[in-house]
Amino acid sequence: MFDSIQNWLLSFTAGPAEYIGLFLFGALATTMVPLSPEVAAIGVWKAGMPIIPTIIVLTIGNYAGNALNYWIGRVGEYWILGKYFRIKKERLDRAQRWFEKFGPPILLFSWLPIIGDPLTFVPGIVKYSFKKFSIYVIIGKLIKYIGLYYMFAWWI
Repeated sequence: MFDSIQNWLLSFTAGPAEYIGLFLFGALATTMVPLSPEVAAIGVWKAGMPIIPTIIVLTIGNYAGNALNYWIGRVGEYWILGKYFRIKKERLDRAQRWFEKFGPPILLFSWLPIIGDPLTFVPGIVKYSFKKFSIYVIIGKLIKYIGLYYMFAWWI
């Protein structure tokens, strides 16, 4: 099964635009599209792509998707998220409670499944500083990919 996923990823990122494809994959994966940038990272590392550039490209791609989430939250608030993204208000309310309880450092965990994507809409909704949002999200994504690499380095 992993081989078929790896082959698909290689076809998606093959050729001179491999980093652009990886960036787009990373960005899409953080905008409520059910993709796994973790599987993509492991797949491209296993296929021989260099570690540091892929970590940087996936981090920036994930950040770009989360930045889009921030601005959608800032402009559209709840109505656009419910109507076009089908995010239930309860899910956003839970993410907002987390944001209020733990503060902006919770954005370091924006990579978490299920809660991570809605969590990046909340700072936009509450008009939190985009600059501070960016710093937390980029650091969190970078830690995620470095940690992922070290978790699977034995296999790659």
